[in-house]
Amino acid sequence: MGLVRSIAVVVAAVAGMSLAGPVASASGPEYYLALGDSLSVGVQAGAGRTDQGYTDRLHTALKARSPRLELVKLGCPGETTTTMLKGGICRYAAGSQMEAAEAFLRAHAGRVRYVTLDIGANDTNGCLPGGGVDATCALRGVGSLVANLPQITARLRLAGGGEPVYAAMNYYNPGLASWVSGGKAAALASIPVVDTFNAYEHGVYLAAGFRVADVNGAFAGHDLTEVQAPPYGAVPRAVARICAWTYQCGGDDGHATAAGYEEIANAFLRVVPTMSTERTGGSATA
Repeated sequence: MGLVRSIAVVVAAVAGMSLAGPVASASGPEYYLALGDSLSVGVQAGAGRTDQGYTDRLHTALKARSPRLELVKLGCPGETTTTMLKGGICRYAAGSQMEAAEAFLRAHAGRVRYVTLDIGANDTNGCLPGGGVDATCALRGVGSLVANLPQITARLRLAGGGEPVYAAMNYYNPGLASWVSGGKAAALASIPVVDTFNAYEHGVYLAAGFRVADVNGAFAGHDLTEVQAPPYGAVPRAVARICAWTYQCGGDDGHATAAGYEEIANAFLRVVPTMSTERTGGSATA
């Protein structure tokens, strides 16, 4: 908790710095910096990185308001909070994704209008073997998240200052797909697990002055109302959306489909426009 509270001090300092910080020129490019894991670079099953991810769709919408806006994607498939800080998966001239982001923010001070982030899901990847829970794995992953996420958000704010709009997301729940393969109990048990994970991330993001896109809400992660979802028949709406908007039900791949990425982008758009007039980070919720 000390790490989370300390971010408030960073936010206050950054807000003060932004009053005398550099001002973007009336001409020349502006930037949207996209950071995170495979979702941030639009990975789809069988296709790898694509230009159909949520960051691409979000950029298209934001560019309609800011024609000079350019998208810079530094995300890394498989990235954890640890590798984001220390490197080890993707190669960056600066060393790690975190260091690359800091270098970019400082080199383009006053020109970065938006920063988005999704990170942390891979910290606990592989901790749900066969529908069960590997407690040791889960504790190790949660420990990494608790230690690293506050560092990531604080360092981004220090490097970027008060000028950019900062936004992050919570995660949808691929574990709900167990419902269609006979694992109804496992699917239901996954809901509070994802809620706990998302609640922690939400608190860290808010403390750092990020807005939070409610992606799990867009995916109806708590809606157990029965709907028809061919070819699976009658299933809860939460399950139907996971099956339609990810590859988890049919291909055991939790990445979003094109339709899923569009819904993630829409969730960001519900919070990003309200920030564009505020400029500095606050404590408002998504």
